[in-house]
Amino acid sequence: MMYSRRRRLMLAVFYSGAVQLGFFILFPCLPADHRACAQNAAKQGFTETEQKRLANGDLVVRPSTQRRGQWKLIGGSSWQVINSSPKVVWHALLDYQYYHRMLPRIIGVRLVDKKPDRQLVFIKQGTDFFQVSYYLNLNIHPAGRDITFNVDEEKPHTLRAGWGFYAVRPYGQNKTILAYGVMADIGDSIFISLVQDSVHEWMLKVPEMIKRFIEGSGRHIYKKIE
Repeated sequence: MMYSRRRRLMLAVFYSGAVQLGFFILFPCLPADHRACAQNAAKQGFTETEQKRLANGDLVVRPSTQRRGQWKLIGGSSWQVINSSPKVVWHALLDYQYYHRMLPRIIGVRLVDKKPDRQLVFIKQGTDFFQVSYYLNLNIHPAGRDITFNVDEEKPHTLRAGWGFYAVRPYGQNKTILAYGVMADIGDSIFISLVQDSVHEWMLKVPEMIKRFIEGSGRHIYKKIE
């Protein structure tokens, strides 16, 4: 599979540590080494305050803002303990029909292409005043329960750039800790400058929203998977 120079740079920045997630960090690697990167995730520690937040069921967030060449990136990483098994959380992450109940400001989602280890999904997000649409490449690693993703720049997109990952790990008995990392360039118009802080905040709430869905309205959906 061929990668454009821009995409190679984007993935290299991500895997070289642009997003570090507490006790998970993806090491430097080539785009073809997605699985190795996920499997080589290494443990690090949370602060005492972060540990308390996780134990209390609260979201832990580490925001990040970076300038990388032409990209003005916002994002970071966040973690959430979910009162459900890793098997259920993993299944929910790939259940696109419910993304409007798990991800912020979803207007539409459509599965475009599906392969055993790679899927292409069209996503449209936003409000009446601000919308973005893009095709997202998802590289899926079931054995390690890791997903890496990036905006497909070869298809129409209004999001300038974006990449990240999910990592699903057990956390005590029948609980899961979901780690999430994302960096994106949402543009630099005057309007975007006014809403950027709000968008940045919502970007990192994804694990919290997934928790609410799995433990709440979506609980009956995955009851047979437990």
